[in-house]
Amino acid sequence: MKLLIVSNDKYRPGPREPFSVIMEDIFSERVIKHLKNDYADLCNGCGNDCDHCRDKFPVLFPVDFKEDIAGVILLPAELPYYVDDPGAYLPDELPPHDVMLAIHVHEDLLLSLPGRARNAGAKAFVAPSEDPAWLSQWTRGRLKKICDQFGMESAFPKPFCSFLPTPDQPVMSEFARHFRIGKPKIKLRVQDGRVIDAQVITSAPCGCTYFVARNLIGREIDENLNVDVTAKYWHSYPCVASMDVDRELADAPLHKGGYLHYEAVADAVKDELSEMDVKKDKVRITGK
Repeated sequence: MKLLIVSNDKYRPGPREPFSVIMEDIFSERVIKHLKNDYADLCNGCGNDCDHCRDKFPVLFPVDFKEDIAGVILLPAELPYYVDDPGAYLPDELPPHDVMLAIHVHEDLLLSLPGRARNAGAKAFVAPSEDPAWLSQWTRGRLKKICDQFGMESAFPKPFCSFLPTPDQPVMSEFARHFRIGKPKIKLRVQDGRVIDAQVITSAPCGCTYFVARNLIGREIDENLNVDVTAKYWHSYPCVASMDVDRELADAPLHKGGYLHYEAVADAVKDELSEMDVKKDKVRITGK
């Protein structure tokens, strides 16, 4: 499966054009580094204690998808507030790919992408929102309609770590399975009431789940596991989603990302205790 990523180049401060907007690249840079397993500047919180947890099982749980990225198209970080001619900024032809991932693309350009993606063979289109301002409801609805007309699957997760394809989305499901990104899922091994191993099955697209899982090892299984461990390491990775309240979520995307990791850890504990024939209600993992 081939993935094409469209995002923004790094902004270089300087004199700005009037009526322009700045499209930041912080989140997209993290997603790209995660997918390429370029974690030297991405996941370095363990410092000298790094045990290269991402690389433990490269065949069973691959983390390096460089060969599966058809390309990364970086658009100018500074763009006019209104773009009258998207073709002035977008290439006419795109490399062949199966899924297009558009991260924080100017909405006027975004609407032109599904058609170009379809011409390059794409069968699915993903445009996540880490900030309420990234994608308006109108644009999202219009994009879905365009994708439906082209026979393409579409997804607009908010935030990206809530991405969970529906049963009627086979291409999206294969995308999530192949690249192992979306709603976090962790597998734990517990012995004598402590976590002795943690493996990421599905990571948040920014790679944060690996940092959380690594720091669960050695911790006692009790009701404060999420409060004492998950919250600390998810936040300090750090999560870069917006803290602005999103009206549809009725919460901030950043908080939603935290709840998804709390849920992943709680589910992993329950699954492991169930396999050990321990009653699930003996340990209650709290999240909020």
